[in-house]
Amino acid sequence: MKTPQVLVLNNIGGGIGVRVERLPMVNETIMMKELEPPGEDLAKGGNVAVALTRLGIHTAIIGKIGKDEAGDRDWRWMEEAGVDLSVLLRSSEVSTGQGVGIVADNGDVMLITGVSSSRALTKQEVMDALERYKSAEFYVGGFEVRPELVLAAARRAKELGMKTVLNPSPVPKEGLEVIDYIDYLFVNEIEGQILTGRPVSSSFDPQAICREMLERFRPGCIVLTLGDRGSAYMKFDGEYRTIEPVPAKAVDSAGAGDGFMAAVVARLLSGESLYDACCFASGYAAFSVTKRDCLPGYPTYEQLEEFLIS
Repeated sequence: MKTPQVLVLNNIGGGIGVRVERLPMVNETIMMKELEPPGEDLAKGGNVAVALTRLGIHTAIIGKIGKDEAGDRDWRWMEEAGVDLSVLLRSSEVSTGQGVGIVADNGDVMLITGVSSSRALTKQEVMDALERYKSAEFYVGGFEVRPELVLAAARRAKELGMKTVLNPSPVPKEGLEVIDYIDYLFVNEIEGQILTGRPVSSSFDPQAICREMLERFRPGCIVLTLGDRGSAYMKFDGEYRTIEPVPAKAVDSAGAGDGFMAAVVARLLSGESLYDACCFASGYAAFSVTKRDCLPGYPTYEQLEEFLIS
């Protein structure tokens, strides 16, 4: 069997959607506009795997899902997209995680991820998958699967010669340790402020956040997404660049960060610079926010080109 170019270790699931006029404030009661049944959303791991596959990257997902209706649905969606499911395990002893997404009319979201069935995934099962595909070029992990397992896998992937990518979301209450075996640390503006101990605010210095995260956690690079303000990155050697957003009318921003990260990895695999990869990813994320639900927002190259020239 052909070796995947990318191995993804993160949550696979889905959930229901709640439509509201605007997001509520803390302790505020607002009216729901619509309660949606489970939509085309695979949680962070499945989302990234589908986006990468639609960009022509042979991607395998490591995980464990239930032998239940949600698991059947998630398996079918990934299989239809072309994701390599050879190291995705299924068990009747777990239930596939289902969460809640609250989406406002302007596309803003609040997300509560479901308890991951991948909590039942053992370290040995993950290490076996890494050994099976040890010639993969990239490992992409995230904390919707328990952090200690994701980080142990990242260390092993690095030892095997892979480039390592981490999205530490949800941010663990204990924060992060030194992760000098991570090549690319992807965080959004909220996560960056939490990880650096800042009060969450709309007014902050992205460059200062990147610099502090590099000094504290020592990855090779920080990629910071900034919503409708674009993105920025800082490398360990001090190179700092900002990337302008691609304008788009947002209807649902859920999964945009997953698509952005997948698009960056896809373009890095093609040999592009990090700056050019982030510019491409800005367009990819812009497309994603114009669609309801996550999976319809992950375009092929042809679909993205049509969107950008329209």
